Amino acid sequence: MVLIQKCEDYNIDVIRDLIDQSFKEFNIYDKLDSSKKVFIKLNLVGPFEKEKGITTHPVILQAVLDLILPITKNVIVGDNPAIRDQIPTLKKCGLYDTIKNANVEILEGTDFTTITNSNPKIYSKFEVSRQMIDCDLLINLPKIKTHSLTYMTCAEKNFFGLIYGLNKSAWHTKASNPLEFGEALNDLYGALLESFKNKTLFHIADGIIGLEGEGPSSGGKAKHANCIISSTDAVSIDRVAVELVHLDYEKLYVNKIANDRGYGEGDINKIEIKGNPLSDFDDIHFLAPKDSLGSTGIKFLRHKFVRNMLLEHPQIDINKCIKCGQCATICPVKTMQIEKGKYPHLKSNICIRCWCCAEVCPQSAIYKSKRPLLGRIILKSKN
Repeated sequence: MVLIQKCEDYNIDVIRDLIDQSFKEFNIYDKLDSSKKVFIKLNLVGPFEKEKGITTHPVILQAVLDLILPITKNVIVGDNPAIRDQIPTLKKCGLYDTIKNANVEILEGTDFTTITNSNPKIYSKFEVSRQMIDCDLLINLPKIKTHSLTYMTCAEKNFFGLIYGLNKSAWHTKASNPLEFGEALNDLYGALLESFKNKTLFHIADGIIGLEGEGPSSGGKAKHANCIISSTDAVSIDRVAVELVHLDYEKLYVNKIANDRGYGEGDINKIEIKGNPLSDFDDIHFLAPKDSLGSTGIKFLRHKFVRNMLLEHPQIDINKCIKCGQCATICPVKTMQIEKGKYPHLKSNICIRCWCCAEVCPQSAIYKSKRPLLGRIILKSKN
């Protein structure tokens, strides 16, 4: 079941009432008492202002805290940003004061535990932040956003934040093509589901202001979807979200893999939708990432030499670049490099097209080159 609630702005009283309704709809209050531990998982991809639609909005967090804290004070909040330290990132996103005023604990991401997927496709074990797992209720607060690598990111993809900091970039070396990365993400999600077999996962996806185009960070553009979507099933939320913003489900390969593995319900015809119907959002249309590929096209790009011939690669806009070097720091194969006082440069034949560089760039200074002619011909036929 998925609950869709129409909401057009960040009015704290309205949002608190909507989230209260969702807690009641999914019996979340029944899971809580003063002894229960709650972890609130933010989307903290980087230090961006709340108006940009990139990170968890402070009002969403405030509403959740207002509802949870009267029941239990045992609450931890946080995420694992890819590059920046968590505290400065929280401050830039407008979340730090909300957390401190509520007098709740901030995640200590470097305290690790291992979770296991008993039926993996690629990876069976994952070192993750312990406090995210050692709780009775995990409340996941993703944004509805497009994504240059995975087409769209919402509830399931937000759990990539279980992995600490730069450890995320190593994933792209191990799973260096989109299909492998999708399988690895689902290995992680499956391990999380096994860890929470007797506990509760609840997802509240914020689409009041989401992101379209070259998401999931500064490369995208803020876009109103005017909704909050809630469920205990991350796969169902993501399936409904792609439908609501009128993107192409055939390109949401992470969700399709999750559905095939039985990690949730990805068949829109089998998902019970409550609240506002999808027809209330007929005028919401998000712009997809440039030259996004369907499942067949992604399978065709398993090999690096094929990707080099057919795919676009990152380019630097020197009019925007501030030479901060974050792109070089995050690059998993170290093909993006920077020398002091100079602009970053890329060896495109080594690039694995993970787009981590664009994701962490604070200036939206990294963009896609034009797709090679051969790629335009061949991949068009594969979509």
